[in-house]
Amino acid sequence: MSSAPRVELTRGKIALLVLGVLGIAAVTAGVTVLVEHAVHGEPAHGGHSEDEHGHEHGKDEHGKDEHGKDEHGHGKDEHGHGEEEHGEGRVVLKPAMVANAGVEVVAAGPGRVAVTVTLPGEVALNADRVAHVTPRVAGVVREVKRNLGDVVKKGEVLAVLDSRELADLQREALTARERLELAETSFKRQEALWQEKVTSEKEFLAAKQALAEARIEHRSALQKLSVGSGGRSKDGGYALMAPLDGAIIERHATVGEVLTGDTRAFTVADLSTIWVNVTVYAKDLAQVRVGQVARVRAEGIAEAAEGTITYLSQVADEQTRSSTARVVLLNPGPAWRPGLFATADIGVNEIEARVTVLDEAVQRLDGKDVVFVQEGDAPEGGAVFEARPVRIGRRGTSADGTGGKTVEVLAGIEAGDRYAGKNSFVLKAELGKSGAAHEH
Repeated sequence: MSSAPRVELTRGKIALLVLGVLGIAAVTAGVTVLVEHAVHGEPAHGGHSEDEHGHEHGKDEHGKDEHGKDEHGHGKDEHGHGEEEHGEGRVVLKPAMVANAGVEVVAAGPGRVAVTVTLPGEVALNADRVAHVTPRVAGVVREVKRNLGDVVKKGEVLAVLDSRELADLQREALTARERLELAETSFKRQEALWQEKVTSEKEFLAAKQALAEARIEHRSALQKLSVGSGGRSKDGGYALMAPLDGAIIERHATVGEVLTGDTRAFTVADLSTIWVNVTVYAKDLAQVRVGQVARVRAEGIAEAAEGTITYLSQVADEQTRSSTARVVLLNPGPAWRPGLFATADIGVNEIEARVTVLDEAVQRLDGKDVVFVQEGDAPEGGAVFEARPVRIGRRGTSADGTGGKTVEVLAGIEAGDRYAGKNSFVLKAELGKSGAAHEH
């Protein structure tokens, strides 16, 4: 009886001992977790909140690292652009690009500028050197000897007509000639008889009057024949002849066609001189005068031509409120065809400018006029150009003999500065590419 309780007590103690061991193990595990967090520098939080905070913190740190890398990388990009562009508004043009693009560097300097006004116009025929060929008598076209576009000389036969009217005039002339000869014979006989006192003075005077009338009639017939047969051909037909040297620009005569005195058979124009009819707006009328020199360019023609204003209309057009100035061009070349649109630079004044540059050197950049000024040579070769803003004065053409378009610079560059004169648009394009790459 006394042994049984001892066994139960022993089992209770064993259970308590097991529970104690488990508790110690749990405490030990918790301490281990705390120590691990302490080693990694993480605060000891429990369960799910600890994981979330640790994850977010890791993202923050990672974002910070990435941002740091981006900033560093961006800094490298900026540095790289700085090496290529040498700063905002600057661009390096390598030697090969300078040669291929044809960029020419020239020096700015003082010069005389012929101030011009630029006005639109149209190439036209010189009306003083155009002739409409019409027959003086009616007739039927027998032969056409020259065609459209042919160059002819004055007096050259263009066409031959068969004309009944011309035949009638010829018959009248022959009749008048016979009457004249008869009147001359009668007068000589009456004159001899009157001198011998065989006939009366009255008969002598009648013969004299008949002779005078026959001469008048013959002369009149010859005039009509001359007018009608001024172009008479060798075979008796009526010849239409060129009235001046030039080219046939219109032809309306065809074989078998009946032509009358008001029919325009051909038009011949002397194209060695042409007109350019320039439209002068009301605001420019006070500056444009007869005698001024105009430099004219026509569409599709590379070379300009110079002429003088010979006429300025005194009446403005009722609809456009503009007047017309006529510029005469001498021997401009076969490419100058009537009907082409043209532009005239009319010199109205001449000034002395402290600084001038070529007009084509001025480019528009961000709404400003700029000139690409060479700042020096690049270390890797080529030239460094700066897009320098300038304030532009009056535009015109060079009065120093070159005749090219030039512009007065009031501020931005000085005399002696070297700048991209021709093909400066290449620098503008390169600067635009660099800007686009930088923004990207």
